[in-house]
Amino acid sequence: MIERDPQRFFSSTQRQILYLHAGGLCQVCGSPLDVDWHADHRIPWAAGGPTALENGQALCSVCNLTKGREMSYVDAFQPRPFQADVITQVMDGVRSGRDRTIVLASPGSGKTLAYLALGTRLFREGLIDNIAVFVPRVALAQQCEIDWMHGRPSEPPSGTCLLFDSTRRLGKIRHRVKELPLTFDYEPGSGFVSTYSALAINERIFAEWAHRHQGRFLLVADEAQFCGDSKDSEGGGTKAGALIEKLHGFAMHTLLLTGTPYRADNQPLVLAEYNDPKAGDSRGLRSLVRHAEATYADGIAERYLRTFELHLTNSQVTQKTLGDPADRMKGENTLTYNLSDNGEDLADVLRDPKTWEPLADRVVTKVRDKQKFNSSYRGLISCMGQNEAKAVQKYLQSKYPGLRVGIAVSSDTDAPVALADFKAKPMDVLVTVRMAFIGYDCPQITVVGILTHYRDGGHLMQLVGRGLRVWKDMPAREQSCVIVAPDDPKMKEFLSLLRGELDQGLRRVQERDIISEGGTAEIQRPLSYVESAIATTTRAASNDTDVESDELMLIESIKVAVDSAEDATKLVKFLDLYGIRTKQAGGESSPQTEPEREVYVEVPTIQVPKTDKELIEDYKSRTRNAITKYLAATGILPGAPGYQEAITRVTGRVNDACGYNATTANTVERAEKRLRAALALM
Repeated sequence: MIERDPQRFFSSTQRQILYLHAGGLCQVCGSPLDVDWHADHRIPWAAGGPTALENGQALCSVCNLTKGREMSYVDAFQPRPFQADVITQVMDGVRSGRDRTIVLASPGSGKTLAYLALGTRLFREGLIDNIAVFVPRVALAQQCEIDWMHGRPSEPPSGTCLLFDSTRRLGKIRHRVKELPLTFDYEPGSGFVSTYSALAINERIFAEWAHRHQGRFLLVADEAQFCGDSKDSEGGGTKAGALIEKLHGFAMHTLLLTGTPYRADNQPLVLAEYNDPKAGDSRGLRSLVRHAEATYADGIAERYLRTFELHLTNSQVTQKTLGDPADRMKGENTLTYNLSDNGEDLADVLRDPKTWEPLADRVVTKVRDKQKFNSSYRGLISCMGQNEAKAVQKYLQSKYPGLRVGIAVSSDTDAPVALADFKAKPMDVLVTVRMAFIGYDCPQITVVGILTHYRDGGHLMQLVGRGLRVWKDMPAREQSCVIVAPDDPKMKEFLSLLRGELDQGLRRVQERDIISEGGTAEIQRPLSYVESAIATTTRAASNDTDVESDELMLIESIKVAVDSAEDATKLVKFLDLYGIRTKQAGGESSPQTEPEREVYVEVPTIQVPKTDKELIEDYKSRTRNAITKYLAATGILPGAPGYQEAITRVTGRVNDACGYNATTANTVERAEKRLRAALALM
């Protein structure tokens, strides 16, 4: 192993001497040195060069970066401006002594590849030996491992790692829960990815690893808005936030990536700082101090995010208030109002099938439209809870017998499998709940149905973000995302957020009830409930176009008549260009069009890559099957006298032949070798 100087960077005194020695000029090109000049190692520090004056030189930033490229690695990775900014901000922070970098980024901005490219850069410069990544969900951890590098030992690796010169890049990043070791010493540049929940449960394992690798790893807290969420025990609760702070104390640098400026429970992010509200701001807004940012507008401009069309369905709500038995004057009364005017009872409204069924039907209609462009397009419906999700799935399967409907309703072992299957198998709609979709990357999703009452802007952005990612198999300009949602007041605010009319980096401080010091008795309010909620009209809105309900009905009927799959707002803009935009005459609405006959185009199943953990379990299962098959061939069947003894005896032969048992075969290479030993019995 190369012995490196404990001092990574030149001190301020050394920098002054190097500057004076160079006469204020770059020692390569002779240009005057500006304020961001570099104190460079002639023999690279990573190669054992000392941080001493005799090994130092003053270079302009251009010459130093050119020198770095000439050292050099041939990467196919071309970072987006946001990704390049993340890398630059971290490198600047490392040089200046800043121990963390905070990044606010919308879904689909490429955060994962940004921190993997950063890790490769830090590893190449000798600043780290490992990378430790924490995410809120198992599916995200598996996705991180597979997307970066996967494959069997006998095969060349696959994944985004191929974008980087294999001479020196990050190695395997394995999903870990409590498996030891978290990383292997014989694999420099390797890492692990785990969940905040696993961190909270297995604190000692991760803390001991961090202490052992102190100052030599990059800590990444991804989707940090869920780290320390007091309302999310599956995300590790408040304990996970405290432990991330603890691991941060051992890391060379910490990268915190968040989709919202506050946690999901509206508390400040771990390790983050905030600016105080501006003077005179009655709303009490505080902004997150961030070093890099990627907005939805950035994604549209750079064509890695889609434009949207939002279909908002209103409902007529009937609310009944019970009378007071002690006061005959206060009898029952009924109030009827539109959801678009009052969304206080949104959760109850969305539980009424007369409201959510039309929304689910519209999702199916829009998915069919999208599948006319590409049969692999599909939709996502997010529900309030497991019961509601199961009801939606049952309804869709009953009304649309040929519809391929999947469901992922929890973060246990079933949900990751369902999410993986939805990406790989021929499917049409995935029904899920609030948390299962966080960070889920399936660019074939082009329709998102919102059947939840959660109206936090960050949560909604995470949800619709599942449908905003551009799919590389189709031209970006031809893609859009249809969002189907209730027409409540807060959804209108979210429309403004998407259109850029609200500051995405700010949060309104929640209003709290103020009780006077003397205190007053709490007022007993009459008991009321939503008796019924019936979906009525639907309007549409895109990034820059509004279509009212009567016009939308006409456009939709025309689309059916001419078998068009284009978004309604796009057709309206087309009509506007020719000055022939048509609205329903006399305010009459078009009759509802009967659903089209069901046509399903078969989509080929994709071979889903597996994580190392999944490969090991697969090899172990096949080893057990091989042993059972061998015994059956010799006439020893399950249940026969001495069967368990025979299993033990043959398993021992296999273990002796390969040198590992089921416990010690804890790498893909070992598990595969043990399988070959079992197959050799035949």
